[in-house]
Amino acid sequence: MAVPRSLTALVGAAALSLTLAGCSDPPIGTIIASDGTTVQKLTSPLSGDCHGFGQGVTAVRNNLLSDVVLHHGPDCTDPEGAATFYLATNTAVEDASEHWLSFSIVGS
Repeated sequence: MAVPRSLTALVGAAALSLTLAGCSDPPIGTIIASDGTTVQKLTSPLSGDCHGFGQGVTAVRNNLLSDVVLHHGPDCTDPEGAATFYLATNTAVEDASEHWLSFSIVGS
C-alpha cells in the first residue's frame, strides 16, 4: 500500500515540530525584582506558570535564559487599558513608574 506524499510530509512536519518544541531553553537563571526597598530573587522558575512578586515591583532584572512578560495583575493578567511589558533575556527595567505584580515566561 502506497502512502501519499502529502500525508508523509504532514507526518514528518508534525514530528519535527514536536521535536523542536522540546528543545527550547528552560527558564534557568534568576529574576531579581525590587520595589525600591525590598529585593526579591526567584531562581529557575517553573516554565508555564504565573509567578507573583508578592508586592508591586518597579525594577526587574531578567537574568534567565528566557524572555519574560511583566503583568500588572497578580495572576498574569492586566486590567483593561494596562499594557504588559516584554523583558528580554539579560535586560532590566529600573525605576519604572508602573508596578508589576507578576510575570510569565515567553514560549511556555
